[in-house]
Order: sequence, then structure tokens, then C-alpha cells
Amino acid sequence: MTTPKLIGYARVSTVGQDHTSQIENLEAAGCSQIFSEKISGAAPFAERLELQAALAALTEGDTLVIRSLDRLGRNMEGCVSRVAELLDRGCHVKTLDGRVDTAGLGKMAKLVVGILSAAAELERDLILARTEEGRVRAQAAGVKFGRKRSYSADQASLVRRLIGEGQSQRQVAKATGLSATTVRRVLEAA
Repeated sequence: MTTPKLIGYARVSTVGQDHTSQIENLEAAGCSQIFSEKISGAAPFAERLELQAALAALTEGDTLVIRSLDRLGRNMEGCVSRVAELLDRGCHVKTLDGRVDTAGLGKMAKLVVGILSAAAELERDLILARTEEGRVRAQAAGVKFGRKRSYSADQASLVRRLIGEGQSQRQVAKATGLSATTVRRVLEAA
């Protein structure tokens, strides 16, 4: 019989984020193999190639180690179904945040994971609602969101005047030093 292995999986949602600390924590936890990727938790399972590889590397008795349950999926259904599949294969799941370790839960593991996943999904929904509420309040107070305009009011006026005189967008872009896309934005905003 082979010795059970700890297989690590690290994920961050965007290319700009760094999963180094997750990988270091998985190494410190004793993982013999670590799979990592930069992909949204909302991405379809078919696109999460490193998660697939981590799950395929698990054999009966092994444990998948992750930072937290949300690394497995964006919603409760995704997390619970992945954990249930692993439990059915005789594998376990352990989170570095200390909330889940299915090895000692027996038949209660699926229930506990379901409750924790539901709580995490609820927490995420509440955060999104508060964020949206704050954004709406800020907009009502006059806060502008998004990229700053790349042209001045004088440039916008010149663009509209030149177009009004019959020049093409390309000619106006060349005359004003603005890109064709910016000229188009000026006209759409008018």
C-alpha cells in the first residue's frame, strides 16, 4: 500500500495577482506536488487545467490541500460537488485556513463542506452587495469611475468642429494628434 500524499492546488483570479504565498504555504504544509494557475474561479471547469491535473494526481487516501474552499469553485454547488467527488474516490480535502479537514469527519464531511460553502457564498454575495451600494452612493455624490478622458474639452470641441466642416475621422485624428478611436469616442459622447 502506498503512503497517502498531500497534493496542493493554488489559484489566483487574475494575471496581476501573485500566488507565491499560497505556494509557499502549501510547501510548508508538506505537499509533495503543487499545481497552480491564474484563472477566475468562475471559469468553467474545462478551462481550469491545473485543477484538473491536481484532481487527477490524487489516489485513494490522498489529500487535496488548498488555501480555502473558494479555490475549488465560485459557488456552493461547484465546491460541494468537487469535494463530494473526492470523498467518493476515498480522497480528502484540507484547507490551510483551518476550516475544513475531511479526514476526520467521516460521513459528516459532505454536510460540513456544504454548510461552509453556503456560508462562503453568502459572504461573497454580501460583499458584492455592499460594494455595489457603495458604488451607487459614490456616483450619486459625483465620484467618477473608469479611465480618465484622454482628451481635453478644447480637443473635443475641435474634433466636432472639424467633423462639422466635412473632414473624415481619419483626417481629424491626424490634424488633432488624437487616435481614431479617441475621435470616435468624442463623437459618440456628443
